[in-house]
Amino acid sequence: MVRNSEENGGGESGLGRWIGVKNTTPFLTGFSTLLSGSCKRSTQAILSEARRDLLHGGIDLQRQFRNEIDPALLEEFSSTERVRDYPDPLVFWAFLFQVSHDGSSCANAVSQVQQWAKRAGLPVPSANTGAYCTARSGLPEEMLRAVHRSLCRQLDANLPEKMRWRGLRPLAEDGSSAQAPDTDANRAVWPYPAGQSEGCGMPVVRLGGLVDLSHGGLHDFAHSDLDTSELRAHEKLQNDYIGKGDVLIADRLYSGYEVIAGLLGKGAHFIGRVHQARKVDFRRGRRVGPDERIVAWKKPRQAPKGSRFGPEAWEALPDTLEVRIIRCQGPDREGKNRVRYVVTTLLDAEAYPSEEVASLYLHRWEIEVRFRDIKTILGMELLRTKSPEMVRKEILMHMIFYNLIRLLMLKAGSTHHVNHRRLSFRGVQQALHACRSGFADLGGRPEKWKQATAQMWERIAERIVIERPGRNEPRRVKRRPKCTRWMQKPRHEYFEHFRSEDPPTKILDDLA
Repeated sequence: MVRNSEENGGGESGLGRWIGVKNTTPFLTGFSTLLSGSCKRSTQAILSEARRDLLHGGIDLQRQFRNEIDPALLEEFSSTERVRDYPDPLVFWAFLFQVSHDGSSCANAVSQVQQWAKRAGLPVPSANTGAYCTARSGLPEEMLRAVHRSLCRQLDANLPEKMRWRGLRPLAEDGSSAQAPDTDANRAVWPYPAGQSEGCGMPVVRLGGLVDLSHGGLHDFAHSDLDTSELRAHEKLQNDYIGKGDVLIADRLYSGYEVIAGLLGKGAHFIGRVHQARKVDFRRGRRVGPDERIVAWKKPRQAPKGSRFGPEAWEALPDTLEVRIIRCQGPDREGKNRVRYVVTTLLDAEAYPSEEVASLYLHRWEIEVRFRDIKTILGMELLRTKSPEMVRKEILMHMIFYNLIRLLMLKAGSTHHVNHRRLSFRGVQQALHACRSGFADLGGRPEKWKQATAQMWERIAERIVIERPGRNEPRRVKRRPKCTRWMQKPRHEYFEHFRSEDPPTKILDDLA
């Protein structure tokens, strides 16, 4: 039997003394409140839970792309060892937000992080961009590559097999470039173009890109400086991404003996124009059709200048290659029909008709459009980061967002029975920004999230570009640029703003 508090002198009960707790219950004097219910949580525990909720669904950008970018993948490669305002997953989403908006600055990304923190009930970080930039520089590159690989696998998995050309995967490859900020670190890796005055130019990053023409996804960009041949980027892309069952579609630069032999060695095929240095004589070779010949190309005696093969490796290449040359007509850049000679390693004329091979080569131009999407529309043409490590991460983030849009276009097209190749990339980007507000308050509401996702796919499927066959419009800009003088010497040598010892008073500033 438990004695009341009066028998214990109005203090602790006997049971209270036995269990070592203080009696704070006025009704059940022999029992402590600690025996039932939950303890009061510390402020640190509440903040830790709020941070965890923020990183697992509290970000509208994360909710919008939850099916495409797995949060567990970000946690797996996160290197954050302590709780802070900018853990790696949060920095990833802020960085993605930054590259998804035209000309978005670090200040804009910090403002978005402040909004996310306020909505989650967390302390709002400072508007100073220093902490965010430091955290962004420590973002693991392997995390970005893991997300990029995941998106590429999803693009391949969501593409119906019937969209492959005769069971082959058509890949297009070409070179491009991007400008980096003019810093000492960037110049050490990517020098100025030839003839550029010191302090008046921008370091230029040479890029070699590989695009899957079936779904438009970008496999990778290989980096180098302008003094390195474009074919050196092909070596890396071929080793990592091209294999059996692929057909590479490229311009004349890639139709050399060395590249074609390397592709055949990996079980891949080639379609491209005959190199301008090689003469075509339709009187030679085995006749397949009125405009088709199968000819044998002999290996040159020595490797061409700049070749990656040494004497022994060059000697190991086959002495001859059988290729099929197709004569066809197509419009040039001025819209006039010209005779073209297309070379391919697909020798079976019945399995791979010449009309389809020639038509497939015309699709090579699509890689130029894809480069325009990622460089001009997403703003990768002029990078912002000031070190080579961050330049590589910035390029990776642009690749991630580009492939993310291509994946959503593919899903929306399949769902609404629309040709995803006819969807506007710019229009889809605008639709994603417009639909983002619908994902802001959907935490713990899966049905509402499904409805918001379905509505987003519907908006994407509406952004159709009308087919205009045979359209050939010259590249001309109507609006004239502003009359701004070009920099012809380093900035510190210009003295346009003189510092006065007695500057004029600005009365409105004093009143404020």
